[in-house]
Amino acid sequence: MHKFIVNQEALMKNVFIKDDTILASDENYENEETFLDKVNTQKKSFLDTHIHIKIKEITKFILEEKELAIQLFFKKGNKNSKTYFQFNDISEYTAVKEYFLYTTNFSLKKESSNSFSSWIKQALYTIIAFIMTIITFNMARSIESGDTVSISGGKRGLKRLMLLLAESLGTTNTIVVGSLVVMAFLYWTYTSYKKGKKEIEFYS
Repeated sequence: MHKFIVNQEALMKNVFIKDDTILASDENYENEETFLDKVNTQKKSFLDTHIHIKIKEITKFILEEKELAIQLFFKKGNKNSKTYFQFNDISEYTAVKEYFLYTTNFSLKKESSNSFSSWIKQALYTIIAFIMTIITFNMARSIESGDTVSISGGKRGLKRLMLLLAESLGTTNTIVVGSLVVMAFLYWTYTSYKKGKKEIEFYS
């Protein structure tokens, strides 16, 4: 393959592919001749990024057909890096995709990933509901034993509410209601976890 790509909307605005070499730049040099001169001689400004990749240095790539993009992972020495190529149309994307599939000889693999932020809030609410159930149960048990339950310290409004619930429900009903609330939060946490779980396809 011998291909020079210009996409001014992309992160890497120029991409050059020839044989086993991939060159890229986040600066648009407009044409292949100027691009090769700048990249091969490292004539760039302080903020410009030039990338040199050999096919043997590629460790993984992810195809994103809807975005007409390929996410490329590679290793130079002991350093793992990645870049993101975006293409102008489906034919350009397909040509580069076929090039990577043919030259790397990688096979399709899948892995699951999950966003921690998609369920952590729900998990915290579950823990809080469990703690409040235990506190309310202990209040109810003290009341049933004839002990006086005092309200002191901070968050008195919340403590008064739990005391009212303890007086109204008693120990048995506190456990029943508290368990139902905790189970509802657990279910919410589980469904949020499942929704946040994604299967990623990649070639390696």
